[in-house]
Amino acid sequence: MKVIIGISLFVLGSIAFYFIWPQTAPLPKIGAVQEWKLTEVNGEELSMQGKPKLVTFFYTNCPDICPMTMWDLTTLQQLMQEEGYTDDQYLLVSVTLDPVYDTVKRIEQYKEVFTISSPNWLFLRGTEEETLNFARNFNFFYDKDADGFVTHATTMYIVDADDQIRAHHNMAMGNKQVNIREVADHLQQLIR
Repeated sequence: MKVIIGISLFVLGSIAFYFIWPQTAPLPKIGAVQEWKLTEVNGEELSMQGKPKLVTFFYTNCPDICPMTMWDLTTLQQLMQEEGYTDDQYLLVSVTLDPVYDTVKRIEQYKEVFTISSPNWLFLRGTEEETLNFARNFNFFYDKDADGFVTHATTMYIVDADDQIRAHHNMAMGNKQVNIREVADHLQQLIR
């Protein structure tokens, strides 16, 4: 009888512990996006408020990191959909680092290569100065040389609905893909 009572108490305690213990730690606030002065390439008015976002930087002439990351982000969208999240609950935001070369037409062609048509995947561009100022929100480094080659950091950012930067993630590099599961978990944690 004592064994049954002991097992019962252990099971009940384990269940209580499971429901009381936090499942995930809250994401820290590590910065803020001051302004979204860039323009969406389709020309539509947009609001970044009210939705969590994954912000990534790219340029269409990038030979490796950017296109590999774009493929991984299409997989992220599929995963979010499979887990019951809809396009209106979060945003993917891709910002060109080379607005002189990356015209609206070039970016639209780039999107076609990756079959990107989701309304929640925004491609932003601005002037070179606006782009530089926007990148500073994230302490994101990039540089364009005289030949037009852009070197850039390989960090992506999770931004919450109140424009607080909450997490960093790596872009795809070499054989290492984007950690889609972790990015999805962070976005899902911030969806209200």
